[in-house]
Amino acid sequence: MSEPVLHVRGLGYAVGGRRLFESLSLEVRAGESVAITGPSGSGKSTLLSCVLGLIRPDTGAVEVAGTDITALRGSPLARHRSRHIGMVFQFGELLPELSPVDNVALAALLAGTSRRDAYSRAVSLLEELGVPPTKSSEHLSGGERQRTAVARALINSPALLLADEPTGALDAGTRDRVADLLFDMPARHGCGLLVVTHDHEIARRADRALAVTGAALSAANGTETGTQ
Repeated sequence: MSEPVLHVRGLGYAVGGRRLFESLSLEVRAGESVAITGPSGSGKSTLLSCVLGLIRPDTGAVEVAGTDITALRGSPLARHRSRHIGMVFQFGELLPELSPVDNVALAALLAGTSRRDAYSRAVSLLEELGVPPTKSSEHLSGGERQRTAVARALINSPALLLADEPTGALDAGTRDRVADLLFDMPARHGCGLLVVTHDHEIARRADRALAVTGAALSAANGTETGTQ
């Protein structure tokens, strides 16, 4: 069985006098997809922020690729995030004035990859994901923007791929095609995938579907998960 690329242990976090998490535990392994659902305000996106190191939990550890990111600060945290985590946002968050290949290659250049290698891998990923060449990303369709965002998230060969409502802004047909692509990534690229979504149809595509209930995670049948 593969090693965990994400291991959350005893996570506790409160904000505004409200406790979002209490002793929350979660594992995601290489080649595995996990979906997390829950109502607005339940803490789904906050959990992703903890995994990214953008929010520091009150208690617990968040290990990504074997390193507890809660112990990292500044440049070491940014380097570890860049090397080991890829992120897909709801609206793609592309720079519209740049071409798809420039958007994807930029993430590799910022991680210290040579220009030649960054552009070579960007072109390869975009071809694999079926994104047409264009001079500006603003001319892409919604599905093409999300496929470009997936390519950008994969450019540095991350151990962990995160997606925050990746199909929330898409029509039904495009949603299904992007979901097919996204949940195929763990097998094709050997990464772990953690998806946050309000869409239970999307969540059912994952190897495991969990729900934020109270301050913990529960399986789809309502059983409390504890450590995965």
